[in-house]
Amino acid sequence: MKLSDFLFLTVCFFCLLYFLEFIRFLPKNKGWLLVSGFILLLTLGLRLVNTLAAGVIGLVLVIFFLIIPKIGFSVYQKLMVQQQYRTAKILMTGLSLLHPFDSWLQQPKLIYSLALAKEGKLEKSLNLLKSFPDDNHHSQILSFYIQGDWENGLNWIERYLPYNILFSEPDLLLYYLRALGETGKLNKLLKIYQKTEGFLKRNGSPLQVYQARMYALAFCGQVLQVRQLLQVPLRKLPLSVQQFWLGTAQMIAGKKAYSYSNLAELLTQKDFILKKAIDWRLDHPYIESEKILNKESYQIINQIKLEVDQEFYPRIFNFSKTRKAYATYLLIGVNLAFFGMQIKTGGSENLERLYQLGALVPEAVLAGQWWRVITANFLHFGLLHLLTNMSGLYILGRLVESALGFYRFLLIYLFSGIGSMILYTILSLKTQQNGYILMGASAAIMGLLGALFIIFIKEWFYTKSKFTAKRIQLIIVTIGLQFTFDYFVPHISMLSHATGLLLGLVISLFLVGKVVK
Repeated sequence: MKLSDFLFLTVCFFCLLYFLEFIRFLPKNKGWLLVSGFILLLTLGLRLVNTLAAGVIGLVLVIFFLIIPKIGFSVYQKLMVQQQYRTAKILMTGLSLLHPFDSWLQQPKLIYSLALAKEGKLEKSLNLLKSFPDDNHHSQILSFYIQGDWENGLNWIERYLPYNILFSEPDLLLYYLRALGETGKLNKLLKIYQKTEGFLKRNGSPLQVYQARMYALAFCGQVLQVRQLLQVPLRKLPLSVQQFWLGTAQMIAGKKAYSYSNLAELLTQKDFILKKAIDWRLDHPYIESEKILNKESYQIINQIKLEVDQEFYPRIFNFSKTRKAYATYLLIGVNLAFFGMQIKTGGSENLERLYQLGALVPEAVLAGQWWRVITANFLHFGLLHLLTNMSGLYILGRLVESALGFYRFLLIYLFSGIGSMILYTILSLKTQQNGYILMGASAAIMGLLGALFIIFIKEWFYTKSKFTAKRIQLIIVTIGLQFTFDYFVPHISMLSHATGLLLGLVISLFLVGKVVK
């Protein structure tokens, strides 16, 4: 594939991806739609003049106006959860310049009000929030939040905030759920959570989904599941905030003396917003969930507990980030070494030289040059071919190796790659398709994708985790996209990809079952 075609397809992919992601939420995300549509149209227009320039300019625009804002907003959400408000304000100020059409322009000012309140400058914070127009719902809710005034906050939400707005803004919805819990309206909290869980999963960040779960669990006294959430997905919360929510769950679970002591210790913190929350908690300790919850609410809370237990059940396979992926790095090194040899001896796109170095030609294998089924796995046609395959190997290789170990990982990789070359040779000779030359690590990488599929399937049968089920769905989508790409792009062997995937699935059925639980 030419570099210009690859760049053009990349631009189209990202523009269409963002367009489809945000078209559901008009007019809120009109900025994203305008930007992605403009980049796509501009790239199409420039392609009529210069295909390479169109791809380069389009990709630069995608990076600066789509990818960077998307990544930046994800970082911003994490900073907000960590309550690093001043850093979040600086980041959002920069991001709002890239997307001036959306509501991001107001965000830095709102974040600054939180920073002031946390530092104890309550009057300045409230005055800043009052400077917003009356139809700015976030500023209104924040004024109650920073003062820990949940009763009046809940009254304002239910009286003045239209439901169509409340149920379209994940941030506002989280404040509402917490206000219901703080005021002891647990049945309504759980009912609203059940009603909006799907919306939060689709439109909110994962952290917001876990926060909503934590509110439901903490206000119902489910100490174990709250601790599970704080240990894994919400571990980035400030330690004092983690202790606050754990103390809340303990208090409602009946461990009042213990929780009183822990919450009282947190009053020494310099976080003014947290102090207000603790004051409210100590003044309103009498939420007796067992007397409040009805039958339907117990069913909802039990379902949430089950989901948390399944999601954070001890994994069968250890995807430890601290475990070094030595085999993955070794294979990347070997591929790079081969590519360096290609460059040194005549170029990476010189077919004659690639043939001499060991690219796969079925007729040559039939003539006795059997080593080609091995060497072809480490040769690549051009830098782009190498980079795409090494990116896939780096991502998938570390996952599979951390789950299966050095030797099983190597066996799957080599079996899939070499086996695919052998099958390709046999099928090409049988169908008399002569003159083809094949090379690259993609078949072996597809084998790793098959191994990952088997790993998650086995884990799902053992844990029935919804989190693992989503990973399986993602792998299936990835496989579908790969073969769709293979179909429309010439000079890519769909047959070798298919056989590599099949061989990876087959050998993994035997190797994955031998992993120690």
